[in-house]
Amino acid sequence: MKYLAFLIIPSVVIGVLSCKKDDSTASDGEPVVYYIRSTDPGKSDSLIVGSFMGSLIAIVGDNLGNTRELWFNDQQATLNPTYITDKTILVSVPSTVPTVVTNKMRFVFADGTEMLYDFSVNVPEPLLGSIKCEYVPDGGTVVLEGDFFFDPIKVVFPGDLEAQVVSLEKTKLEVTVPAGATSGPISVQTNFGKSISGFRFRDDRNILLDYDTKIHETWTAPIANSGDNPLPSPCDANYAFFKHAADGAWLWTNELTMQYWAPRGRGNIPVATGNIDDLVFKFECNVPEEWRDVRMEIFFGPYAEDHGRDVQGTVFARWKPWKNGPYTTDGWITVSIPMSEFKYYKDDPDDDNGTRKIDNLSSLTNVTMMLFGPADGTNPVYVAIDNVRIVPK
Repeated sequence: MKYLAFLIIPSVVIGVLSCKKDDSTASDGEPVVYYIRSTDPGKSDSLIVGSFMGSLIAIVGDNLGNTRELWFNDQQATLNPTYITDKTILVSVPSTVPTVVTNKMRFVFADGTEMLYDFSVNVPEPLLGSIKCEYVPDGGTVVLEGDFFFDPIKVVFPGDLEAQVVSLEKTKLEVTVPAGATSGPISVQTNFGKSISGFRFRDDRNILLDYDTKIHETWTAPIANSGDNPLPSPCDANYAFFKHAADGAWLWTNELTMQYWAPRGRGNIPVATGNIDDLVFKFECNVPEEWRDVRMEIFFGPYAEDHGRDVQGTVFARWKPWKNGPYTTDGWITVSIPMSEFKYYKDDPDDDNGTRKIDNLSSLTNVTMMLFGPADGTNPVYVAIDNVRIVPK
């Protein structure tokens, strides 16, 4: 007598048509898989040839009751005898990333025989999101963040140079910069795809100040000469720094100001061209001592020998990385400030709402960065900076 038997697991109902009362008993015929489908009720009428790790699937066929092992690529699935019948197997695709990719499902039966069935485990290609610091010397360690970083993994720097992997986590990757690396994107490749960075390693586009050949007014922030073994160690030759015993409120001192005047520098050349919504202000930064208060103001000025802070129409960015507590960087980092964040007038309240916008970059040639503003206390300060630039996002 025919009947309709239902196997019920949480959120899933699977119907199996049988000719015997106990359909968990395997027949003597050859095992066969007819199709595989998702156990998602909304997708149960769709046949699948692959699935993501951790997905619950239904294998439908005949003579499957003697299945003792089930492998996806080189990863063994966990089988529950309750969910194995002659007609169906319910199983979760292993959540461990395969090392050897065969795109096969391998059944091992009680008598030792095996059967292969085409089925792919969908593992996302690596996602390369960000880099801790764009400027790292040869032999230094680059920290990359993203997702789906799985071994075996290959990291290639500009110049088609493969890097040595130092440490590997699913969302974090550390590699050694190969000798001879140049400027450009970094690529990361696994067995499941390849990703090319949107950022550029050692981005050399539109460098305004590098403190080696492109110099600011040196009576402002001092330059640390890389040949003198300064602390902190440089990320790219010389760098400028703010260092002072105190960073009290509205304390205007040369040591806490970095000014570049175009008439004494590269001439009447705009700091950048293009739409501010498509551009970002970047620089490398190292904060070895706790920075507790007093914001960093960043602004541009017209072609003149003047800091320009009080010029009508000057628009500021306010960088306050200490807002959630004392701030240090654990080495060099790359700071990115969208040009749309240059939105403050000098007398705007100390909040997140600005009242201004840069209307025309072509008239701006000078650059100033300074620690200046309100403070809750008086603290020592040490902030190193390098490679000031404006580049596309």
